[in-house]
Amino acid sequence: MNRIIATTGMAAMGALALLPAEAQEAKPWNINANVRSFYDDNYTTLPSRAAAGQPTKRSTWGLELSPSGSYLLTRDQTSLALSSKYSMRYFEDRTSGSADHSFDFGADLAHRFTEKQRLNFTESFAIAQEPGVLDPSSAVSTALRTLGNNLRNNLQAKYTWDDIIERWSGEASYSNTYYDFQQDNSTTGGPGSRSALLDRVENNFTLAGRYRIFDETETELLMGYTFGLSESTSKDFLIGTVLPEARNRRSHYFFTGIGHKFTPTIRVNGRLGVQYAEYPNAAKADAALAALVPPGAPYARSVASPYLDASGAWEYLPNSTLQVGASVNRITTDIATSVDAQATTFYASLNHEFVPELKGSLLAQIQQSEYRQSVAPRDVSDLIFTTGANLEWRFSQFWSVEGGYNYDRQDSDIGGRSYYRNRVYLGFKASF
Repeated sequence: MNRIIATTGMAAMGALALLPAEAQEAKPWNINANVRSFYDDNYTTLPSRAAAGQPTKRSTWGLELSPSGSYLLTRDQTSLALSSKYSMRYFEDRTSGSADHSFDFGADLAHRFTEKQRLNFTESFAIAQEPGVLDPSSAVSTALRTLGNNLRNNLQAKYTWDDIIERWSGEASYSNTYYDFQQDNSTTGGPGSRSALLDRVENNFTLAGRYRIFDETETELLMGYTFGLSESTSKDFLIGTVLPEARNRRSHYFFTGIGHKFTPTIRVNGRLGVQYAEYPNAAKADAALAALVPPGAPYARSVASPYLDASGAWEYLPNSTLQVGASVNRITTDIATSVDAQATTFYASLNHEFVPELKGSLLAQIQQSEYRQSVAPRDVSDLIFTTGANLEWRFSQFWSVEGGYNYDRQDSDIGGRSYYRNRVYLGFKASF
């Protein structure tokens, strides 16, 4: 699943590739630098009205400095793309620890053995605080901002063999994602730290076959299977004396799909199937859950749910694209009383070039996360909505000015989780 919406810096995503095309072709490297002034009316992602004695939202002015660079190396059958980005955000409201630092690194290695066989390796590493950066998939496990040097590393390998026999192609892929959150139970003074809730390793193994129906429209039918493992790595208590390993998950995805090119500028892809999830360590938590006040019911042992991953893209004008997508999947959650969550997500992005010097973007995502509660009279859900707009005007070959607005909102059935957040920014960008 390819995530096109990120909660942090959403509106800036459409500006990442704004270096003129002729400049990109002339050299294999690009260097960018952003300087922005911003206002964030809820950088803590907390409720505007909280229970007595509980913290509430805080607002601040701030400054962001963000240099980035990329490099492309190409040989006859091999290419290597590298990119990195560092960001320092200064918050005027803080009296200590006034700056946050984040870092992103990406690498993409592609090798073609023959005309029909190719291998891709993709690496993505991030240290960040914002949920949209830490979650590389289309659905976020938490919409709450997390202080600290929180780490996420994603590695993917994919081998593709076209026309193994006439019109039949195959692919095998593997992905590994590692999460490590800085906050542990020694910091919070009790169970339920971010480490206990979200530290994990996720592995996915996929085998799929494709049958090409029509050459002109690149229409393909797809059938495949994915085996997924999600294993908690924290030794902190999750809730009471329940360890996070009780939520370890084994998933079996059985899916079919289709890819179709309606016109040279309109393309859709989709996978639809069933996910069967098992929780092999859930029984270990029964006694601890029963000892809670009030007592909790056992965690689920297994569950079957729908699986969907669909997307479409339309290049309606040169350098102007509309993308839409939807996904349904089971994900890890920051709700300790639920073994996991079923997330249903819809997203869209619009990148439009008004004139070569003026470009803009609109982005939006809505996600419903449903939790099967073990300690509650009923199941609950969160509704997460994020949107953003960005406008960039390039007034010289190397310099541009940009501004934008982001809005985030979470409405939850669980007290203390609902919040809204407005962010505006204005700054300069240099591209070389």
